[in-house]
Amino acid sequence: MTKRTNVTTAIARVALLFAMGWIVGPVYPQGADATGSIIAQENAFWKAYVAGDTASLSNLLLPDFINVEEQRMNRSVVLAFVKAFHERCTLAPVEILNPKVTFLSSDIATLVYHAIESPTCGTHSTSGDTNVTTVWVRRDGRWQMHLHTEYATTPRLAVK
Repeated sequence: MTKRTNVTTAIARVALLFAMGWIVGPVYPQGADATGSIIAQENAFWKAYVAGDTASLSNLLLPDFINVEEQRMNRSVVLAFVKAFHERCTLAPVEILNPKVTFLSSDIATLVYHAIESPTCGTHSTSGDTNVTTVWVRRDGRWQMHLHTEYATTPRLAVK
């Protein structure tokens, strides 16, 4: 084979790999409805969290759910934390800012966004900017949370 044939063959092989999705991976385009469903599920998560509604939270979280913040927590620890938190504190509604949804497959989506969390415990309030990433998995026809991570930036302290 000539050098030109080798280059042509190599280019053809790379093009074939791209076409088969082996280099860049397959693309899973989803419509606005699917993206809206993911954002709606995240809003439902925060609504339940803010209300201390562990029954609704339980329905949103997969059995193998993991939460990663300062430490790693499983589903049962998160539900117990939310219950204990609301016995002494409140959380202002959380707004999802600049959400970006990416579908890794037709049944797995990631949501990345910014939020401001403002808890109050007694007379002490704090407000902090938070970067959030959530992985949603569709099982049995409904989207459930598999992984939730939060990275808080420096909190802004305020006293009531």
